[in-house]
Formats: sequence, C-alpha cells, structure tokens
Amino acid sequence: MRIFLKSRYLFIKLTLLTFLVFIQLLKYDAAFSETNTKVSVRGTGYSIPRFVSIKNDEAWMRKGPSKDHPIDWVYKVSGLPLKIVAEFDDWRKVIDASGTIGWMHLINLSSKRTVQIIGSATKLFEERNLNSKIVAQAEKDSILSLIRCKDNWCRLKHKNISGWITKDRFYGVIENEKFE
Repeated sequence: MRIFLKSRYLFIKLTLLTFLVFIQLLKYDAAFSETNTKVSVRGTGYSIPRFVSIKNDEAWMRKGPSKDHPIDWVYKVSGLPLKIVAEFDDWRKVIDASGTIGWMHLINLSSKRTVQIIGSATKLFEERNLNSKIVAQAEKDSILSLIRCKDNWCRLKHKNISGWITKDRFYGVIENEKFE
C-alpha cells in the first residue's frame, strides 16, 4: 500500500511539473530573442533554435500546441523557412521571416533547409566575393535551397542556378551557424 501511494504521489508530481512547463511554454509567445531560454518538452533533443521548412503546399499555424487551439495562419507556400524556438511533443513553435510566431505540427515540417530573400532583390555571385561574376538575381521573398555556408557567405540554389550570397540578405540560418 505504501509503495503504491509513493508511486502515485510521484506520478502526480511529474504530471504537475509537466503541466507547469507546458504553461510556461504557452507564455513563451512574448517577444522571443536568441538570448531567451530554449524550451523542449518531450521533443526531439535536436538543438533549439534551428531551421526547418514547410513540407506541404498548405500548412496551418495554430495559437498553441494542439488541434484544439485555433488556426492563426494558413501558409500556402512549400519550402518556406521557419525557425523552431520550442518543442512540445509533436508540435513545434516556429517563427517566420516576418516575425509571426505560432505552433505547427511536425507533419507540416521538413528538415530540408531553405532560405527566403529579405529586403529587396539581391545578386548571387559565382564566388564568395562581391567583385565576382553575377550569376543570377533573386527577387524579394524568393525561396532558395541552402547548399552550404562558409564564413559570412552561403551557397544557394534554385533549379539549375546556384551562387553565393551574404547571410544578411536572407532568412534561414542561425547566427554563426556552420552549414556544410
């Protein structure tokens, strides 16, 4: 009887602790910055923050980490990069390039790395040098595949065109991230 009560008490304590962490996770919607604590409750164990992309042509962003929470946004662009800032079971708290924050189910997300051009149209260079040959111009909000990064430059690709661009011209990598 005594063992049963102790295990039940432990179960209740763990349930309460999980609930309290979950409540904190929901409060995490306030302005997120790189310096805030990263939260993962029964998540993957992968580093947070990290980038993923939208897998399907339609993905729903919700106000919280369950289907019971209302849909806040419907994304209709596959490949759009999103920054994961928290995890709760199969749900990921994400931020898009415009700063919109919400929750997506992992079924909507892909580990394929992409970037979104921010600001204005930008040039892609043949080499990691602003004086090298221009191979293409990417329009604002274009989505390109991330191939690799070295120093302050990343190699991006769209269909048969690839080139180098500085990290400040797009959304889709963590500061000081090494991507090979």
